[in-house]
Amino acid sequence: MQSVLYIILAILGLNLLVFIHELGHYIVARRNGMKVEVFSIGFGKPLFSWMRKGVKWQFCPLFFGGYVRIAGMEKEGDLEPYEVPDGFYSKKPWARIKVALAGPIVNLVFALAVFAVIWGLGGREKPFSQFTQLIGYVDPSSELYQKGIRPGDAILEYNDTPFEGYKDLIYAAVVNGHPANVEGVKIDYYTQQKTPYDYTVTPYETPIIQKGMKTIGILAPASYLIYQAPGYENLPMVKSGIEPQDQIVWVNGELIFSNEQLSHVLNSNKALLTIERGDRTFLAKVPRISMGDLRLTPEEGEEISDWKYAAGLHQKKDETTFIPYTLSYDLYVQKGLYYIDDDSRVSRASSLHKTSHLDKILHGGDRIVAIDGVPVHNAGQLLKELQTPKVQIIVKRGDQPQTISWKDEDAIFLKGTEWGSLTPIVESIGGKNLVKESGPFHLLNPVAPIRLKDFPMTEKETKRFQETLAKQHEAISKITDAEEREKALAEINNFQNRLILGVALTDRFVNYNPNPFALFGSVFSEIARNLTALFSGSLAPKQFGGPIFIVQVMHQSWGIGVKEALFWLGAISLNLGILNLLPIPVLDGGHICFSLLEKIRKKPLTAKMMQRLVIPFVALLIFLFIYLTYNDLTRLFGRFF
Repeated sequence: MQSVLYIILAILGLNLLVFIHELGHYIVARRNGMKVEVFSIGFGKPLFSWMRKGVKWQFCPLFFGGYVRIAGMEKEGDLEPYEVPDGFYSKKPWARIKVALAGPIVNLVFALAVFAVIWGLGGREKPFSQFTQLIGYVDPSSELYQKGIRPGDAILEYNDTPFEGYKDLIYAAVVNGHPANVEGVKIDYYTQQKTPYDYTVTPYETPIIQKGMKTIGILAPASYLIYQAPGYENLPMVKSGIEPQDQIVWVNGELIFSNEQLSHVLNSNKALLTIERGDRTFLAKVPRISMGDLRLTPEEGEEISDWKYAAGLHQKKDETTFIPYTLSYDLYVQKGLYYIDDDSRVSRASSLHKTSHLDKILHGGDRIVAIDGVPVHNAGQLLKELQTPKVQIIVKRGDQPQTISWKDEDAIFLKGTEWGSLTPIVESIGGKNLVKESGPFHLLNPVAPIRLKDFPMTEKETKRFQETLAKQHEAISKITDAEEREKALAEINNFQNRLILGVALTDRFVNYNPNPFALFGSVFSEIARNLTALFSGSLAPKQFGGPIFIVQVMHQSWGIGVKEALFWLGAISLNLGILNLLPIPVLDGGHICFSLLEKIRKKPLTAKMMQRLVIPFVALLIFLFIYLTYNDLTRLFGRFF
């Protein structure tokens, strides 16, 4: 019922914008002595109408639009438009320009007024991730990653323009930009040291993002990962000691800045080892390798088989995982092993590809004392613990909710935390003197992630999940290329087997409240940028939304709150005003051009000449309306349409 109410409010809001736009035309036309024949909200056959002061007012079923019909705007008998008494084209060009301008100006003024109301009400609450300059996740295969950019670093400028948030990267991905210059700072959170960087990188395509879009490798903005009490039982995190409103900040050796980075760490298929090397103890990550992919001598294979019996794993065959090192029974490292990696290439432990600062090569004589934070004393225990991956998680606790301005959010994120207090906990993991608390940080009990397919869904959710998989398999079966088909099947399999914590992690909200002129300028600049990209060909029409998409956005904004709905009402009004000023026949900008052309020619345009100019654009706009509506339906319901 509430959803229906939001849809009604969305449609009423859009019709309000049409009404005030047409009312602007109506008032200025009457003041300039023009005869207004019809004031219509919507198109099509009127649902109901009435006469007032010689004007027919009507509501029509197609609500997406409206018009004011002034005498002489359509050919009447044998009369030319400029010959119609009190008609639009019978008036001087300047009078017609004022009428054409009135509608868009009303929309622009309305947008500014709405933005002023939002500002007066204290602004909107927006997620931290929308405005942060901090990076949440970097593609490990990207050029930026190879240059040392990591999650938590900041982008300050993109192509010599101040970087205002992740939407700038989304825009760049859509328009498939040329080589990009990225400036910012690398940040050491423990020491608060910032190191400037300035790199030029080439955007590239990756299966991780939508086909046709390019990225420089930044795949997510930074965000807070705040734990909310789950609505399900028997989840891995329940017994970890985590509390509602705890913020996850560290997982298996890495500071965590986004859900995407967290997922990468959980699914990296690496073991977190506590290593003793001489008088030093440290953490190291090494790959978990299937026994079938390890290159073992018969003697090495027999020794591990003995360990499997001791660990109760003798019934498992190649499912068993191990690390690419030969070990003594008391867990001293002897040498590295060859193995088949994920890319089906022969690798060796000594040629490790680093994707984390903890990825380390073990040396002969090193001793393993713990795995995933769990102490182990012999090879059988190590082998057993390897089969059930666990993660070590540190949370920040005790933050008091407070209103943060979007201008200060990054400084507070960086300096508002005693990052150095993490060190005592991290250095104690897997050791004899475990430190569970330090400053605002708390070490949780080791957590064993679960696979997505094993998540305890409700019956309804399980059915929907299975139906989605069935549709995907059906679509894959129609792929004719065998290699592409196998690749798609592997992606589905990886998706189902993806490790998750099974919890809801929310971002923190900040107060976003620029003054109304700044907000107006921001929205105006975004519209101008999109139009420029559209006409230059770098942005395809399919990237734009149509009438259904607009209603959908308004519907969602009402669900968030009144101020969010007001913002989108103002933004759409600003769009409506600017688009109507484009110099296209049938739009207000087209009427302005006709009037200027007449002033230059010193004689009025004939009906025949105007028809030649207008009719092609009418057909084009009708086609565009249908095309955008089709795209809206496709986004909503898939390729059925």
